[in-house]
Amino acid sequence: MDKKKKYSVQDALEFITAEDSEYEGSQGSYQRTKILLEKEMFETPETTFKGPCAKPPDEIHTPLEYFKNFITDDMLLLLMEQTNLYSVQNSNHLRNVNTTVKELEILIGLYLRMGLCQMPGNRAYWENDTRCPMVADNMSRNRFQTLLGSLHFTDNTDLLHRDAEDKCWKICPWLEMFRNQCLDIQMVPFKGTHSPIRQYVKGKPHPWGLKIWARCSSSGMLHDFVVYQGGTGKKTLLGIGGDVVESCVKLCQLSKTTKFFDRSTFLKMKKSLAQRGRGSVDARVNKEESMVIVKWYDNKSVTLISSYCATEPQDTIRRWSKSGKAFVEVKRPHIVKEYNTFMGGIDLLDACIARYKYHMKSQRWYLYLFWQTTMLGVVNAWLIYRRDCKLLGRVRVGVPEDVQTDEVAHWPVKCEKRGRCKNCKVNATTTLCEKCDARLCFTEERNCFKSYYYQR
Repeated sequence: MDKKKKYSVQDALEFITAEDSEYEGSQGSYQRTKILLEKEMFETPETTFKGPCAKPPDEIHTPLEYFKNFITDDMLLLLMEQTNLYSVQNSNHLRNVNTTVKELEILIGLYLRMGLCQMPGNRAYWENDTRCPMVADNMSRNRFQTLLGSLHFTDNTDLLHRDAEDKCWKICPWLEMFRNQCLDIQMVPFKGTHSPIRQYVKGKPHPWGLKIWARCSSSGMLHDFVVYQGGTGKKTLLGIGGDVVESCVKLCQLSKTTKFFDRSTFLKMKKSLAQRGRGSVDARVNKEESMVIVKWYDNKSVTLISSYCATEPQDTIRRWSKSGKAFVEVKRPHIVKEYNTFMGGIDLLDACIARYKYHMKSQRWYLYLFWQTTMLGVVNAWLIYRRDCKLLGRVRVGVPEDVQTDEVAHWPVKCEKRGRCKNCKVNATTTLCEKCDARLCFTEERNCFKSYYYQR
């Protein structure tokens, strides 16, 4: 075989390439050139990570501190100001809901609690037969409904700073602030008909919803996202998918001579690949760019492109054969193994969110994005907490300090067994905090309960 032979669009392999052209993208000017591919071995480059590694933190923070890395005080302040403003603008009597950041934190906490104890509707948490004390004791039902109806993120009357093409303008400030904290497709379930960005994606668990393109690590941590607002009708060099990828890697370091491939750029391998059966593989290399394109046939053809691995070393995997009605051994290229190892971050993220997400119905479609970002903040905070625990080799034990000092729902109750007081650490008592499960003296002579929670 002539290793120096190059294949072009006229060859039997039918490579589809693009003419030389300049592309002005969001990150600057890129050179798009015709790619010539060779059928030869791919030389694996040095891929040892040489960037800064994650350093262990000084200590493990509280859950609230991790959560506020993503849902920040500035975001809650924006929500408070715009909610109060909207309540005045939307009220015939100019009544201000007069909410506070603390009350909005309680509202978010109630929503998270509802995800742990899910009921068919909001009212059920306050009904006598189905009452949930941790929800009903912290906010009245009427106040809860009033706040839900007033949640807002931008000034409706501010036409000067509104982007006419932005369909998410009602929640854009919140999304941008959350995205800055985070720095495959995710579906936010939504069946309403009043959203300008509602999409249908066949094959998804929730086919109708709001589509979010997300960039995740293999652990499921969200690093960047773009809310899909539908096609613009404008034809671009990369297409919708390529434009989204470019948007999600804006903050990644890219060479100014980066070569882009649109969908038609993937090569059409010989049709005999399918005739050779499962496990057959073909690959083409561009040595100048250290790039390889691999096509592997399993149940159907799979095409992958990489700059650091190719077909070797191959391994074998078990696959079910419909014709033979038995498991068979199928050869798998190394690039497919690597892809399977590091893919699925978005699916893992979706799975974490789905476990405890409470589906609160609303006619205002953008509130679904608000609750989704709240859950994304919870999952990201939990993943970073796990990472810090692993780096430090320990976990947090006991009630966090910010729970002890929140002055919310610390009710003294009696128990049968006596235990040592957590405050004075001398006397035994049968009184404990219903919320923290901490035993504290609560007698005429000693009130450790008060000093422990309210005099710190």
